[in-house]
Amino acid sequence: MTTLARLLVPALAASTVFASAARGAEEDWALCGEGFRLPARPVSEAAGSDATGSDAGALHLSADEGSYVDGGASVFTGNVGVEQGARQLRSDELVYTEPGGNFDARGDVGFWDEGVFIAGDRARTEDGMDVVVVEPATRFMLRDRHAHGDAAVLAFHGHGLITGEDATYTTCNPGDADWRITASRVDFDRVEGFGTARDAWLEFKGLPVFHTPWISFPLDSRRKTGFLPPSFGTSSSGGVELSVPYYFNLAPNYDATLTARAMSNRGLQAQGELRFLSRTYGSGQAAAQYLPSDSEYGERRTALDLRHRHRWSRRWSADSRFEWVSDPEYFEDLGTDLALSSRTHLARRADLHYHGDGWGARARLHDFQTLDRTILPRNRPYASLPQILAWTSRAERNRALNFGAETELVFFERRSSVTGARMDLRPSVTWPIRGTGAFLVPKATLNLTRYALDGTAPGADDSPSRVLPAFGLDGGVFLERAFAFRDRPLLHTIEPRLYYRFVPFESQDDLPVFDTSRFGFDFAQLFREDRFSGRDRIGDAHQATVALTSRLLDGRGAELGRASIGQIRYFRDREVALPGHGRETARGSSVVAEVAARPARGWRLLASTRYDAGAGRSEHDALSIQYRPGERGVLNAAYRSRRDTGEWSDLSFAWPLGARWRAVGRWSYALDTRSTVEAFGGVEYEDCCWAFRTVARRFLSGAGEYSDGFFFQIEFKGLTGVGSRTAAFLKHNIPGYENEF
Repeated sequence: MTTLARLLVPALAASTVFASAARGAEEDWALCGEGFRLPARPVSEAAGSDATGSDAGALHLSADEGSYVDGGASVFTGNVGVEQGARQLRSDELVYTEPGGNFDARGDVGFWDEGVFIAGDRARTEDGMDVVVVEPATRFMLRDRHAHGDAAVLAFHGHGLITGEDATYTTCNPGDADWRITASRVDFDRVEGFGTARDAWLEFKGLPVFHTPWISFPLDSRRKTGFLPPSFGTSSSGGVELSVPYYFNLAPNYDATLTARAMSNRGLQAQGELRFLSRTYGSGQAAAQYLPSDSEYGERRTALDLRHRHRWSRRWSADSRFEWVSDPEYFEDLGTDLALSSRTHLARRADLHYHGDGWGARARLHDFQTLDRTILPRNRPYASLPQILAWTSRAERNRALNFGAETELVFFERRSSVTGARMDLRPSVTWPIRGTGAFLVPKATLNLTRYALDGTAPGADDSPSRVLPAFGLDGGVFLERAFAFRDRPLLHTIEPRLYYRFVPFESQDDLPVFDTSRFGFDFAQLFREDRFSGRDRIGDAHQATVALTSRLLDGRGAELGRASIGQIRYFRDREVALPGHGRETARGSSVVAEVAARPARGWRLLASTRYDAGAGRSEHDALSIQYRPGERGVLNAAYRSRRDTGEWSDLSFAWPLGARWRAVGRWSYALDTRSTVEAFGGVEYEDCCWAFRTVARRFLSGAGEYSDGFFFQIEFKGLTGVGSRTAAFLKHNIPGYENEF
């Protein structure tokens, strides 16, 4: 036994069931070429007979010579063939015994069934050809699984079972078996869709690397209970890690996975996930992680993630999400994702929806767990317990009055703060005028808001209110011109748009701030009805947005390019502000511009800028370029800068290095601090029947310290994969990445 085998054997239990679904798609074997092909069937001697008629189960026998011998046996020699339905048996010599109706074939034996071929020196049959035993089987082939092997004894059972003794099995091309299983016994159950092997060794490149007394592996895409591929790697936080998941196929509509995760620096963690899909109870999943004693942290550590969605009628539905961790450093210590380790809040939310005829409603409970210890209780998000929303949703009628309304009732809770309820009602009316080349939509809104507060300062109003009208006018024109470029029909559009908004000023400094913040500023913000999210502030406005969009479309209407530019012009100062912010006096907003283009096949360009004309400098710039020469390759380059925050560059790629090799990587760099935020690199290799992927990673954690990790994955096609879920990681971090295996 090799050293690698001795290391792997204790990692799994005495028996192994691989539960991953076999893929079976033809493209999985595209790199195999023509190296795997079942031998052609001999010309059927029963063609045109009643074998396909009412007597399809009849036996048809042919040979060059035949003779009868004493004892009720007949001997046939020379090009002997026996056919029964889709099954064919060929040999040099065959003995037919009566009254049992069995055959004993010798010399260059070949047997064919649908997707099955078996070759050997000798074969015997039972019950016609319901059972065919080949001894020894010098070769067997399963077409749908791209699989083949040999066996000392191989038995074909007509009900979909093939069994073998002292057998081998692989999905590699014949004569080029990089991996194979050798076992004292194998069973291929094509009805249930899985195979099993006893006293089995997995050999790779001729070396035995893994042994188990019993192993099960999939033969098709159906789910089954058993071990999923184990994952292993290293990280700065956890040390050397090994995770062994076990999958429970409990029913067609629900399943579960239990995982043991061993970390050399922290200990043994249990992970569990339950998924369900039911007409009665909806769909969802429940995940939990439990580390009884963290060797470094010194305490028990736990995490929960519960999700549920349910639609029990056309009108009623619900969805919820609950996240909880035992300590603020949980993701930073036990997670491997930069986005997770940087989270400051976990949301807990439950929604109930109603969809009426022309209106809708939602009731929500919303709370947070704050992970950042530096955030004081008085600065943490408010809990909404509950929030009730209702709105109209009637189809717009052109050149007619359209009435609408939105209403909200919400109760806010937070420790050491002003709390209370807020009720908001927003009736509105529009008269849209829409044509094929232009539109004009006037809209009038009345904002009615009232509070009922607790914990206000002495003498302060505990039930402040606000009444504010608002008016908007949105109009635009569509100008287009058709032309041809190199005999290619194109359409060019010019779309000017003007949006005017008026809201009178009313002081709102006496109103609390429960859930309101300032929207980010981008091209879409040019046409928003308010500059604040939430309803604690309604911005005063006397302004007009001037914008222009131009598009280039092909003959099918697909967008080849788009350029947009716009600015808000203010006719007076903006008085309403959040606490800590003052009046805004600029006469114009920043100029916002966006460009999206596909200049050539495989190329995509996205660019945006926000330019402060008054200060003469840019506030925010973003540029991303993607090149995809084919399905296997992608190259991304991005640049972002934000004034007073920093500059970042980002390069990522998945690039083929030939038919079988591909390089992957990413480098995210903070230009202002001259430091790497995240970097990883690796290679992928895919051959006919196996593939591997390896990635080394270094990233800046939420604590401002670097963490390192190494991940490795290997897959034996048609058997299972072994390694971490690096494919999901690469897909998340490399835009346009496609998993090749």
